[in-house]
Amino acid sequence: MTPRKQRVDIANATIMKRNEYVRALDSIIAGGFCPFCEKNLFKHHHEPLIYKTKYWLVTKNSWPYEGARFHFLFITRVHIEATEKMSPEMWANLHTLYKKLVAKNSIKGATLFIRSGNTKFTSASVNHLHAQLVVGTPRTKTTRPIAVPIGFKK
Repeated sequence: MTPRKQRVDIANATIMKRNEYVRALDSIIAGGFCPFCEKNLFKHHHEPLIYKTKYWLVTKNSWPYEGARFHFLFITRVHIEATEKMSPEMWANLHTLYKKLVAKNSIKGATLFIRSGNTKFTSASVNHLHAQLVVGTPRTKTTRPIAVPIGFKK
């Protein structure tokens, strides 16, 4: 029997010290399922869907990065792990959804990034293609940057 592919990288989840998130991932690992596949999403995710299209599920992140005013997830409805598997229609739909969120939330600046491929390179904790839109507050003399792991360096 072929061993089941690991869908969660717990080592990456511990980088940002979000204990509740790590506990949820421990439970997901024990269950042996992908937490971003549509049939499993709400087993641990606590935020409602904002948009559901042919290609994407959009929701707020249940475990946002510290200091984020908004932290949205765009999760592919089909389990794929790399952007190379995305069709032109999926890319176009992602763009449309991004613009809708920006308009709906009056976002003046944001960071959009995609977790694609092997988690040993991306620092993602879930091995399912997803994009994240992270919005902070305007920089002042007392603000600090939002820490977001996007990979590893020597």
